[in-house]
Amino acid sequence: MDARRIRAVNVVPLIGQLRHYSARWVRADAMAAFVAAVTSLPQALAYGALAGLPPTTGLYTALGAATVFALFTATRFVVVGPSSALALLTFAVVREQAGGDDERAVALASALALLMGVCCLLAAVLPLQGAAEFLSMPVMLGYLAGVGIGMLAGQVGPLLGIATPGSDPLLKLWHVLTHLEQVRPLTALMGLGALAALVVLRRCLPRLPAGLVVCLLAIAISAAAGLTGRGVAVIGPAVGGLPELALPRVSLADLWAMLLPAAGMALIASVETVSAVRHGGTGGISLDRETTALGAASLAAGLLSGFAPMASTSSTMSVRGAGAHSQLFQLITAGIVVFVLFTGGPLVALLPMAVLAAIIMVGAPKLIDVTGLLRLWRGWRAESVIALVAVAGVLGLGVLRGLLIAVILSASQLIGRAARPHDTLLAIVDDDRPPQEITDGASPHPDILIYRVDAPLFFANAGRIRQRVLALVTALEPRPRCVILDAEAVFYVDATAADTMAQLTADLDALGCRIALARVRGPVLAVLRANPYHDGATRRLPVFPGVREAFTAMRES
Repeated sequence: MDARRIRAVNVVPLIGQLRHYSARWVRADAMAAFVAAVTSLPQALAYGALAGLPPTTGLYTALGAATVFALFTATRFVVVGPSSALALLTFAVVREQAGGDDERAVALASALALLMGVCCLLAAVLPLQGAAEFLSMPVMLGYLAGVGIGMLAGQVGPLLGIATPGSDPLLKLWHVLTHLEQVRPLTALMGLGALAALVVLRRCLPRLPAGLVVCLLAIAISAAAGLTGRGVAVIGPAVGGLPELALPRVSLADLWAMLLPAAGMALIASVETVSAVRHGGTGGISLDRETTALGAASLAAGLLSGFAPMASTSSTMSVRGAGAHSQLFQLITAGIVVFVLFTGGPLVALLPMAVLAAIIMVGAPKLIDVTGLLRLWRGWRAESVIALVAVAGVLGLGVLRGLLIAVILSASQLIGRAARPHDTLLAIVDDDRPPQEITDGASPHPDILIYRVDAPLFFANAGRIRQRVLALVTALEPRPRCVILDAEAVFYVDATAADTMAQLTADLDALGCRIALARVRGPVLAVLRANPYHDGATRRLPVFPGVREAFTAMRES
């Protein structure tokens, strides 16, 4: 392969996937595309409504995201498109800024997708991937559970035909419960009937595309019964064909106001993309490249008047199980979306909004991992509290603020644990056994204390460790003549810790006690040897490869 072709494959990996493509795989990819389409089309419409936008924006999102991600991803099965989580985030961010103007809401949602795409591209270029590691499992459990509960609470009103003001899902639910007299019978009948049909079909006929079947039945009933003229809210006139490819008309002030939410959405979308890549069995894939592909997909969705997309682990597993061989399946899916946009406008316009609410409500429980939360509560109470805080934060303060509070709490817990690290005294029992931890009783050699700390030394724990060592030394009479610091687990020393270690060396020297180092890592030793604090007190510390060697040398000195 010449250099030009290699560059083309590097830029568009799909070219490489198709180089050795077999004709018999077309049928498998087409079937996988059909499986993806019959599931995603109703969801795309529902998530467009969930985002507070015209439902067809969900189709625009699916079209742009699927096409561009298929071209730039190095994976074969990962699916990217509209998601409930980012739709809800879009609604939370856009609703207040739009001020009830539907056209402005679409423009703001598209701009938010563009900003998220830029954030993903920056995260791939700059060393920002580590930020996703602060979204721990408890945080994600709580966040997703909060989103799921919020989705359920927020869709009760549309399901029953009760208008619900505001954006807080719990307040919406409370409004419904206190205004049940406003229930629209026909709307409630369609919504509850669709909800029951979805539950029964998914339980009894799991291989049947329940969402698509229910939508088609609802459209048929709507047309036959003339529900539009009988007070049942429907999607309404849907624009046929493709949307115009253009930048949204928003101000710099609008972009500035959405920058932080866009960064948060990029973080969440990146985490889900990593999950989809791993569950898709695509090992060895560069996560930076996949974040780039996700960013490009979000840019495409924004330019097509859609909202921010995200990878879907469940959809990825479905298309892989359906036998997909390449990202060609996602291009075929995009083609099906185009076909629906050109031919399905009049039909889609008759679909009752209550049916979309039912589709959202059926999908919401998947986000609430009750088993995972209970398992967390039984084994890790502190982490379960973080998960519950995330749930409460998402419901009470909004998705982004709630997630931010949970991340801060999780990071605070991590710092708190590092500030109180595990430490212990060791003893040399005999020549054949390694140093033993002293769990009770006195050291067999009180003249030499062997102290081990299992943590990096930094500003939050250095002072505590210094006080601990001094307390151990001054508690003995006569005082030890040497302290051996087993530094095997110390992989980092910051400036505060370097200062504190120099101070500890000076303090012990004043007490007539020397300090020696054992099993010091190279970078840590380099810091201590260059340490300028307290006249370079740590520069002259004796260093030994092992604890036993340090003990023998100190005893003989």
